[in-house]
Amino acid sequence: MTQNKGRLSAEEWDLFVARIEPTDIDLMAAPVLDDWRVMHRRGVPCAFGRVTDHPQHGTGHLTTSEVLRIADDESWLRTRNRFYRLGRRYVHRTTQEIAEQVMGERTSERSGPWAPHPGFQARDHFPDLPLPPMEDDQGNSLPQP
Repeated sequence: MTQNKGRLSAEEWDLFVARIEPTDIDLMAAPVLDDWRVMHRRGVPCAFGRVTDHPQHGTGHLTTSEVLRIADDESWLRTRNRFYRLGRRYVHRTTQEIAEQVMGERTSERSGPWAPHPGFQARDHFPDLPLPPMEDDQGNSLPQP
């Protein structure tokens, strides 16, 4: 302990708090963090996610204060200020993956829920407009289609 009139330094406090295991009551009272991930903000690890029932911020997206500890089973984490119960971890997915999850996997190039219907015929919606001049790689003019 530092010689600061019996008070712990910030680093000593963080070490002390990080060693504390949450009780069932701590976890029952803790806000829930879903779609969470750990990121660095101002050089310290923080958690970002969708919080529910936060005593000060209610429900919405939140970046926590510095993360001091995450349970081995990722069921909770401890920040400088409080415990959080952890829900589902954030998983990055591409737009294609989301579309396939929602609409089903694409089986061929022209099938799937987002493919044109069988009678669809592509057409030029602007037949009156002239096409821009076309050139090959050497700058030679190409004939219009």
